[in-house]
Amino acid sequence: MRLESLEELRVFAQIVESGSLSGAARALGLPANTVGRRLSALEDRLGCTLLHRTTRSQSLSEPGQVLLGRAQSILEQVEAAELALMQEGQSLAGTVRLSVPSVLTADMFVCLAPLLEEHPELRLQVSVNDIPVNPVSANVDVVIIGGGLSDSTLIARRLTHVQFVLLASQEYLRRHGAPESPEELGARATVHFRVRGPSTTWTLTGPSGEQRAVPVHGRVHVDDGRGMMDALNSGLGIGLSSERLLHAAPNLRRILPEWSGMRIPVFAIYPPSGQRSPRVLAVVQALQERLESAEDQS
Repeated sequence: MRLESLEELRVFAQIVESGSLSGAARALGLPANTVGRRLSALEDRLGCTLLHRTTRSQSLSEPGQVLLGRAQSILEQVEAAELALMQEGQSLAGTVRLSVPSVLTADMFVCLAPLLEEHPELRLQVSVNDIPVNPVSANVDVVIIGGGLSDSTLIARRLTHVQFVLLASQEYLRRHGAPESPEELGARATVHFRVRGPSTTWTLTGPSGEQRAVPVHGRVHVDDGRGMMDALNSGLGIGLSSERLLHAAPNLRRILPEWSGMRIPVFAIYPPSGQRSPRVLAVVQALQERLESAEDQS
């Protein structure tokens, strides 16, 4: 592949990820007219329109959707090769600062243990934070977040997902029994994970894909994943929380297993400067490879 072709693919993928030409220009550190020219050159060479653009929005064409999947695969391979060359013959050193939600800390340390073993001079500085932060304003290298990316100047790499399910402790179930239908949740004590505000409705997906909005009346609201686990373990009510808590807290049981909450993608986000840091790229790649592998096996 010609070098200019690779750069055109990189620009195209970044435009899609950023949501606009101007966002891609900021992320890539290029003038906006250069980004536009490279996209036009790619479309001219392929003889098709890849993006439908208006002054307010953009969307992928059918050829664009096909190319995006191939382009992302190629760029990931190139990035991995570049990282391998940067690391060859040298040990990674220095500190990588991460912000990680509490529900993912255990998985993160398992993923990064082999990398730390291989590079004794590599250090981690971890902030456990269940409220999403911007890596630039928070002065960290990598932020692990669930859900969408609001800042188009940042780079995002998908790591895994978090599935929300209904949970209760064995003690709660012994005293109150398990509900037999979602409608019963409105009369139960519930524990809520509160990040942006109190929730009065849980949206659940049923066995046939149907969705149901269930009114709930929470008595306990927690803004920390560990606090959520402690509240549920104490038998304070039923919670809609990450399925991963089942592994961290053996006392918890899943209830109404045919019903589930949201399935949220999890990303590692970092500023464009992270692309030039071998230790940041190595941490992100280790997380991506091991979490994707675990997801494929589940």
